[in-house]
Amino acid sequence: MTRPRYSRGRLALIAVALLSLAGFVLLTWSTLADLWSLLSSGLSGGGWALLGVAGLVQLGGHVLRAARTKVPIDNVRRGSLAGQFRHLSIGYLFNLVWPLRVGEIVRSWLIAKTLRISFLYTLLAVVLERLIDVVLVSVAFLVLIAVVGGPVTGIVPAAAVVALVVSLVLIGSFAALVRENATLMRLAWRMTAWLNTDLENRARFKVWSVIFGFQRFLQQRRQLGRYGLLTLASWACYVAAAALVVGTVFPALAGRDGVLATAAPAGVVSPSVGNGAPGAFVDGIRAFVVGSTSLDGSTVLLFAAASWVMVNVPVIVVAVVALFVNWAKRTSHSVAGVAPAFDDRYMNKLGRDQDISGSMTHFLDAYFQRQHLSTVMHRLEVNGNVSLVRFFKGGSNAVTLLATNGSGELFVKKMVPTEYAHRLKNQHDWLAERADHHQLVTVLREEHAPDHYSIDLEYRPSSVPLFEYVHENPLAEGRAKLAEVWDYMYSRVYRLGGLEHRPELRDDYVTERFVLRVRAAAESHPALAQALKAERIVVNGTELDNFDRILARIQANPAAWEDLATFRSSSNIHGDLTVDNILVDLPTRDVLVIDPSDDNQIRGPIIDFARHMQSLLYGYEFLNDDDDPVVLDASDDGIPELTYRDARSARYAELADFVSTEVMPRRLAPAEQRAVLFHVGLFYGRMLTHRVAINSGTVLKYYGVCIQALNRFLEQYDLLVHARDDEELGAQPSNEEVLTR
Repeated sequence: MTRPRYSRGRLALIAVALLSLAGFVLLTWSTLADLWSLLSSGLSGGGWALLGVAGLVQLGGHVLRAARTKVPIDNVRRGSLAGQFRHLSIGYLFNLVWPLRVGEIVRSWLIAKTLRISFLYTLLAVVLERLIDVVLVSVAFLVLIAVVGGPVTGIVPAAAVVALVVSLVLIGSFAALVRENATLMRLAWRMTAWLNTDLENRARFKVWSVIFGFQRFLQQRRQLGRYGLLTLASWACYVAAAALVVGTVFPALAGRDGVLATAAPAGVVSPSVGNGAPGAFVDGIRAFVVGSTSLDGSTVLLFAAASWVMVNVPVIVVAVVALFVNWAKRTSHSVAGVAPAFDDRYMNKLGRDQDISGSMTHFLDAYFQRQHLSTVMHRLEVNGNVSLVRFFKGGSNAVTLLATNGSGELFVKKMVPTEYAHRLKNQHDWLAERADHHQLVTVLREEHAPDHYSIDLEYRPSSVPLFEYVHENPLAEGRAKLAEVWDYMYSRVYRLGGLEHRPELRDDYVTERFVLRVRAAAESHPALAQALKAERIVVNGTELDNFDRILARIQANPAAWEDLATFRSSSNIHGDLTVDNILVDLPTRDVLVIDPSDDNQIRGPIIDFARHMQSLLYGYEFLNDDDDPVVLDASDDGIPELTYRDARSARYAELADFVSTEVMPRRLAPAEQRAVLFHVGLFYGRMLTHRVAINSGTVLKYYGVCIQALNRFLEQYDLLVHARDDEELGAQPSNEEVLTR
């Protein structure tokens, strides 16, 4: 099957352009006939030759303008000069036949479509180019008025000053956006938040990509110098072409009149926002020349006609040819329906081979809110150090992202501000010391910078989160993987001491990591402060002791309070062994443990088990992905009521039972087993300060889980009392009854 010569889009462009041009000719036919009559009777053979040379010089200026446009566009994806000239000429055709310079939009669309790059970036590059032209022309005319003196018809100094000021304000506003002005960034964030989620992502990605693209362009001084030289060279050609027309029609003209006549075409064309209708152009030239010089009569009309031909006819002829002859080869990695390489989509953020805005949602939200680490990542992207692939939610003091570099390597980058560098440095050292553990992610490198510290970790695309694995495979497979994790921890990581009683560590830990964190979160979250006030609270329909009361009851219970001080210590633990931090490598089916966080006062397996049960007992991963609102009400007697969706899966419940009844009894002492629930509640409470910063809508949900876990912890001791009573009557309670109720 033969491929059609022209695509439907190309055919549509040809049809619209030719019909528009035909309509323009029909509407202005009488004026065009008058122009032809003037030129044919007023120009000799040599005059026609000089007018032809002037037209070629004018086209040379357009070629230089196309090369000027190509400079910032090549910053995104390199195209041909012939292609840029083709798009420019077609744009001039639309400027001629349609008002409001619609051709600039057509030109930008053609460039973006051909090269598959950002239309907004391309359009702003063209608009900025035109604003710079207005500044140059305004300054030139103000200087001209100051030098030649006297009245200059059509050039009002005040109008030139207004045009200059408006252009400079627009350029300055654009520069402020590119320089990430805080007010403009906040405004962009708020305005895009009015859109639905998909449009919000797309709009923010477009605005960010413009900032990113122009920052990358503006830091290249050689390219900026080239852009400036091409700007001056193109205008030199335009002035030279106008001077040739003056020399053709007024061969003896010189001095002030010659300078003003040469300036006439720019004086008429530059301030115009309409089309290039020949009648208006000729009238404008005639009024300008007659009112500003000693020239008058039919020769002025001849000059006006020759100027219109020089400005419009050569470029329109080129445009008509360009409609049918494609000088610009499509630049794209999508050949015959084949998608571009994975990393190329992310290396070139201004490319539009595929929509990647959905993978940058969290980054864009944080960037426009001016969160420190997001701005650091943006700077690294602009400088070409790394390219962001996916940005993950993290703690308030850290971010985790998937990145790539120029060599195509994909890696996970973790980044913290310098004041928290020691925490991430501990993770780096912990992993580096165990580089021979195939169950651990491999640390690749670390980077110390003035405003951040980061480490790079290996990325295994063949691995999947344990969360997905246990929900997509039989229960036996999930149990086996959990058992494998604990076998690894006890055989390769822990260096266990004996069972110790450390009340001083318990007191410090509970106060610093729990009570003070909850209080601090309440200070910046009014709803949490309201929920904390009462002695009792209702969570999802169950009335429970509230924070202060349940904590006081735990401290007043000798058995419970002593259990929290009794644990086996280890010189090394993982510290954050939630299901979220465990992967499964599919080719080998081995577990892969990530993100150690060994910074607790209490350092023993009980911390890792508590983190583990934080997921299985209360659905930590489900809570993080659930954006449903949390309702805080109050009953008639003033008891606060928290209601949220408990989305923990049945598979998690089965795995929680497995760990509680089969893994923990083999690994932990009875006191440690009972204490796990308290530590689960503590972890949910200590994360409240982070949740306030990350997603304040989840704070009350985390608090509700915290309260449930603390109450459940204390209830165990009531069960133990009942168990002793049952023993006296000859009944034996099961482990499940005592530990998990």
